[in-house]
Amino acid sequence: MLVSYFGVTLAVILLGIGIFGLTNSKNVIRILLSSEVILNASILFVFSLSSVLGRTYLPIVFSIFAVGMALTEVVVAFAAIILYFRQKGSLEVD
Repeated sequence: MLVSYFGVTLAVILLGIGIFGLTNSKNVIRILLSSEVILNASILFVFSLSSVLGRTYLPIVFSIFAVGMALTEVVVAFAAIILYFRQKGSLEVD
């Protein structure tokens, strides 16, 4: 149970770091990395909280959830980067 609470705490800390990086960075690559930290924090939070609540998932559920979230993030991030580059001609955020 202590490990589950540690997971929730770590997820909240990672979420804060990701949000800080997302809001204070001007480079698209840093913004993408910050969104990756937020994604991993959300996955850690979901499964740590489910463990705290007494519900455990099979490893296959975790794997499918993690792969689905990562795939969604990559598709959205690359689409945003391509659109931004087409409009601005650079990857630097103003």
